Amino acid sequence: MIFQDIFYYFVDTRIKSFEITSKFHSAVNEDFLKILNQKLNQLTKAVFFSAPEDKAEYWDNKILFDRIFTTKKITSFKSCGVVDTKYFNTNLPKVLEAINHNSCLNMKIAIDLNGNIRNCPSMPESFGNIKNTTLEEALNKPGFKKYWNITKDQIEVCKDCEFRYICTDCRAYTERTHTNQESLDISKPLKCGYNPYTTEWTEWSTNPLKQKTIDFYGMREIL
Repeated sequence: MIFQDIFYYFVDTRIKSFEITSKFHSAVNEDFLKILNQKLNQLTKAVFFSAPEDKAEYWDNKILFDRIFTTKKITSFKSCGVVDTKYFNTNLPKVLEAINHNSCLNMKIAIDLNGNIRNCPSMPESFGNIKNTTLEEALNKPGFKKYWNITKDQIEVCKDCEFRYICTDCRAYTERTHTNQESLDISKPLKCGYNPYTTEWTEWSTNPLKQKTIDFYGMREIL
């Protein structure tokens, strides 16, 4: 099993949890999921795209990992960062983390398709490559943790939202409207269509005010 082979290398490390995103395959059945659950204790979430149906199973019991199946086709990291009620997390540890830290980037480290080490695969900054940089070395480089403690209470618009502690906070794709004194981006996530002042949801990708930013990120290909 490819998943099991990958996680084998992290068994005796300080990494507490893994999340995987993978294309759906017919072999992803209940028996396969049981094996993952038994073998990979650090696995907390698995997303399978291009699935035959949209389905999600969320668990508060740490023995089981969250399973999300989506019919959406994911062709690049630009698909990341969508804000939707189906992704809201009411797990108490996650809520407490969101109150005190960034709900997406805190204590996260990622490796992209080319081996570049980033806080998130969608973030622009690279802190080395796995061919010549260890994860520990990348983690300790200046700037790697700069967004770890930016909470929803500091993000424009989000700070007034009733869902801010159960919602994720994408810093890779934002509306690019505000920065703080440290020049960190504190703009509302680009892919959020919720207006907390009117309590209405609209399609973010068709919002006229977001079109220039969508073009800036080159996202037409995924819309």
